[in-house]
Amino acid sequence: MPHTSILRFGLILISVLVLLTGLVTSAIYQSRPQVLPVPEELEKPVMAAQIEFLAEAIQRSAAGIAGHPQTLACFTAREPVVCQAQAANLHALNQDATVLFVTDGQNQLLPGFLPGETRQLLANSDKGGAGATAAFSLSISHPVTNVEGKRLGYVIVEQKVPQLQTLFDTLPLPDAAAYAELQQSQGDGTVNVLMRRGNQAIKQRSQPEWVALAGTPWTIAVWRHDKPAIESVAPYVLGWLVASLVIAVLVMGFTVTVRNRVSDSLRTLVKFTNDLRQQRLRTDYPVRLEEFQTPLATMLKLGKVMLGRQKEATSQARLDHLSQVNNRRSFDEKQKELFASLKDGWSHSLLILDIDNFKQVNDTFGHEAGDQLIIKFGDALKHCLRNSDFIARLGGDEFCVLFPYTPLDRARELAERLRANMPESVELIPGVTQKLSWSGGLSEYSRDDKQENEALSRADAALLEAKRGGRNATRIRAAA
Repeated sequence: MPHTSILRFGLILISVLVLLTGLVTSAIYQSRPQVLPVPEELEKPVMAAQIEFLAEAIQRSAAGIAGHPQTLACFTAREPVVCQAQAANLHALNQDATVLFVTDGQNQLLPGFLPGETRQLLANSDKGGAGATAAFSLSISHPVTNVEGKRLGYVIVEQKVPQLQTLFDTLPLPDAAAYAELQQSQGDGTVNVLMRRGNQAIKQRSQPEWVALAGTPWTIAVWRHDKPAIESVAPYVLGWLVASLVIAVLVMGFTVTVRNRVSDSLRTLVKFTNDLRQQRLRTDYPVRLEEFQTPLATMLKLGKVMLGRQKEATSQARLDHLSQVNNRRSFDEKQKELFASLKDGWSHSLLILDIDNFKQVNDTFGHEAGDQLIIKFGDALKHCLRNSDFIARLGGDEFCVLFPYTPLDRARELAERLRANMPESVELIPGVTQKLSWSGGLSEYSRDDKQENEALSRADAALLEAKRGGRNATRIRAAA
């Protein structure tokens, strides 16, 4: 099974969250309100409808005036009285409109100035049918014919459009990046711009959309800046990138924190294991995650129990089961430790002891009495020696005392004090009391010794001399 890590899990989580964020961003982008294209928005704006309605009304008015009998009488008689009477009637009906009667030869039947727009209108009308011209007012012409269908002239109705600027301001522009003009076509093919709105710089970067106003020479032209697809997608992509960055930082920060705390807790567990292996435990092993707290507390309890048993087993393994002093194995380890410290200038001594008449006790009173003699002798040694002295049973009735950091002269004093403080007799079994005496051999470890047992050999030789000399004595053999 491939290995993984907390950081890898964090990277996987970041990837999943970034992917989900991308899907959500895509859904938001797809569900955004769609902006209608310019041609649909400007197909029939309110301004166009109102101006076309006004032009149509003026056109109907001009047609009605052209077909009126009094208008026909004016053109037929060409009498000022007849024409002025009709003009007065028309003025009374619509005081905002100016009505002109012009013959086919462009002669006014009513007094007054013929504007240039009107002359241009008549010139265009000569090409056939009705016509229209405008500046900030709208002029509509309509031909006047007799019963035979012969054209006698024109009726021109001119109506001011004072609300034209207001109507133009109501023109809906798709967005701020748009530009619009109200244009008027001239008869010579030129175009005059009457009004404009928006950002004129856009006019140089795009093609216009046209909205013609029927019945008028006016046209609405609109330019808009068509955003490239990247511009409409860019805000959503940027939002996704920012959200992904925030997710990555938060998740990675959380992941690193968890990893560090898990690592700290695992290091604490390793420390606990090492301490347990070295048979020592601390009072507390702090961890930073609650999930490790309970298991570690349980392990600590079990470790204390295990350590206690290990120490007990170790202690039992290092003690002589009968005398309850150190055994030969412990003696060898301690002797090796002291011998290694000789190079630092320390002095150590040792005393070998044999219980006098031990074999006779065994043969006379049995092994139980002999065992009791060994036990009582071990107890006496522990009570009469210093806490720093190392007592061991080497085997049978042979004991050894190590005097750490004690030169030979001082060890001789301690041996004499031991003999003086030992009890004279001990009770082995009910009714059996044995005089307690011992023979000893004393020596000192020397830096000239090649092996650590050389001092033990000298002490053993001194012990043999004590036994040959009558027992219950201590002999000394120093290093050569």
